[in-house]
Amino acid sequence: MALLVGQAKVSRNASATLAFQKYRQETSQKDDEVDSRSNYVKIDIERVDSRFRAKLHLEVAKSFAVFGPARESRPEAINDGAEMGKAFVSDGAAGTRRVAAALSARKWSLKEIENADESLLEGFVISNRGSTSDAKKRLIPRGEGWVRHDDVTLVNPQSQVLFLQEGARAGSYMKQDPGTKKLTDVSEPHVPQEFKASIRGATASWIRKGAKMDRAVLLNDITKIARLALKFPLSFVDLPACAYAIFQGLRSAESAQWCAENFHKKLLPFLAEQIHTYETIQLKRLLERTLEALDAEILKSAHAFSGCSAILVLVLGERVVLAGVGHVRAVLLPEKGAPREILACTGSLEDPSELERVREANGIVSDGLVYSSMEGLDEAARILSARSSFEVLQLEPGSSLDVKQVRTAYRKLALRVHPDKQNDSASDAFRFAFARLESSKEALETMLAQDMESCKQIHKVLSADVHTRAGAAQLLGADPGPVLTDAGIADLEKASRAQLKQLEKMSQVCPEYDQAVAACHEAVATLKRQSAAEALPRYEALLKEGLSATRTLGARDLRWPRPIVMMKPESSCFSMPQGKARLALLCGPTAALSTQKLAETSARLGVRPKACALTWCMEATEASSSSAVCIGLEPAAAEPPLKRARTAGGPEGTVRVRHILFRHPQLRQVDPMARREGAARNVLEAESNALKLLQVLLKDPNQFIKSCRELSDCQTAEQPGQLAGDLGWLARGQQEASFEEVAFGLPVNSIGDLVSTSRGVHIIQRLG
Repeated sequence: MALLVGQAKVSRNASATLAFQKYRQETSQKDDEVDSRSNYVKIDIERVDSRFRAKLHLEVAKSFAVFGPARESRPEAINDGAEMGKAFVSDGAAGTRRVAAALSARKWSLKEIENADESLLEGFVISNRGSTSDAKKRLIPRGEGWVRHDDVTLVNPQSQVLFLQEGARAGSYMKQDPGTKKLTDVSEPHVPQEFKASIRGATASWIRKGAKMDRAVLLNDITKIARLALKFPLSFVDLPACAYAIFQGLRSAESAQWCAENFHKKLLPFLAEQIHTYETIQLKRLLERTLEALDAEILKSAHAFSGCSAILVLVLGERVVLAGVGHVRAVLLPEKGAPREILACTGSLEDPSELERVREANGIVSDGLVYSSMEGLDEAARILSARSSFEVLQLEPGSSLDVKQVRTAYRKLALRVHPDKQNDSASDAFRFAFARLESSKEALETMLAQDMESCKQIHKVLSADVHTRAGAAQLLGADPGPVLTDAGIADLEKASRAQLKQLEKMSQVCPEYDQAVAACHEAVATLKRQSAAEALPRYEALLKEGLSATRTLGARDLRWPRPIVMMKPESSCFSMPQGKARLALLCGPTAALSTQKLAETSARLGVRPKACALTWCMEATEASSSSAVCIGLEPAAAEPPLKRARTAGGPEGTVRVRHILFRHPQLRQVDPMARREGAARNVLEAESNALKLLQVLLKDPNQFIKSCRELSDCQTAEQPGQLAGDLGWLARGQQEASFEEVAFGLPVNSIGDLVSTSRGVHIIQRLG
């Protein structure tokens, strides 16, 4: 255990520091009194059943006590106590214990018993002031990551828990109460438990057209990531400690890319905030907070209009916790037993309740995508998707506005959308449209009667395109250029408040008043976002693109001022299964695959996560791109695979393997062992070819030599006889980590998962 006691540091939470300083001031006098009283040795006579014994202890440090032998009479016990007191003053605790042990053999004379007096037990004093030989030993807290807070206190910076090393309360853990702002006692840190299991995750994607939209994150050891990347330890979590995530970009890949790069920067500090035992419900909320934190950063960034579905997994010991948002699923596929759906998040456009919610928010669903506005709609669809009552009646901002104009516009539209004039198949849409037309007319008449000028102003706000810089600047009367100073931001907020002041009279009569308030705030947010001038047209072009899910991170234009889509995380959990299993993490197209199809693939390919994930992606045939993550879960056997499968012939700690290599043009390093450049045109084709061959070899492993000679792009394929593809006996460190992870985990004669390295895509068989 390492204790960091270098340069003094203070808590990152200023209020916690002030609370601790106040606590120290209030208790310093008490500490002095306690320190003085703790110099006095106290000796009591206890009655145990029908007998007596002496008990020596310090008045404050009650955890230290020495007991004398049980005696028939109280005077004998008093004499024992007097002897123990003398020994403690002269020889300390060790001497006291020696004397107490010797007293069990001592017999007191009648005269000594008669002279026994309670006063003999008083007045024993020890001196610890100014002593250099018996310096106080400072207590050391459990775990790592503690830094110096003051002379006698350490603090864990991530959790803000304080540990007292000295004084009357030495060994106590304390933390500031969020409500009272006072320091309160907390329990000792969690003692990590290790659940013996092998966990291996793999990701795959398949692109039929367009760009790669998904990003996956595989953190097989978050304690190592925290220490190396974030410079703090995670020494209070159960093991294994892993985290996985898949982010599917919607509209563009920017938000998915940002989330993948910053996932660990949000998750791990949240996890380090608590050094005590986590309840499962707390871990679920922690993952939800991580999604909320990622979303908040996206919304403030230049790519705020880019959307992203996400699913996160955290493994701590035997607990597996998941959270997601958007059209995502997680399915547990045990080797024995029925599949179990762990998480199915709301967000699919095939969900009737979600379609109804989108309609109520005046959104549009067309060809499997959600829009806020769209051209070429029929009259009913236009009315139902209109942003405001003004837009329903096709009233342009800035034009003259009175009751007569409203009624004239209503009569013209009523003739077109009246349900009685439509065929039966379209009657529902036109019935809803006619109802909204009538309610819009009544609302506008009420607003005009209340205040015509305020009505015109709210018309202007509701008609503004607040998600473009030009539209936001026009509404607020500001410069559409980037806002780089605090003074510029203050001016924007002042202009927004002035707009809201003009709308106050509409607060009780306008059904879209809250939407208008949100539009003013959104205009400020649009102008505050920093974006390069050359990139701005590309970002704003996303406003015209639809979204393939009703729940998402980002996609700001579809969330404010109208909540057409939502960001509402959902979570679940399960305990590590008893036998081998696969956990499928699916986004978008792969989330639509049937559980039966997932189970069939899993049964055919076994615990080969990469092969399973790639197969699921290829089975989502209708999508332009698809992605999946597969996590292999395997409780540890009594012995590790390497020891369990040892055969004669190789040095200890080595394995003998052969492989088939598929090279592709996207490899960057020169391979001196390459046999040829390879037939695959890209990495996807190389993985596809390897997957097809793997399925053949699983059915007939005897085809390995023949297939190696025909298909492998490694020079080892040209070795004679049964040595084709043979890499010999390998020790750890001779191959890349991904290759070794599979090779050293295989039983003898087994064929492993697909493995990607800097040489290409491998199929591995262990020989010994």
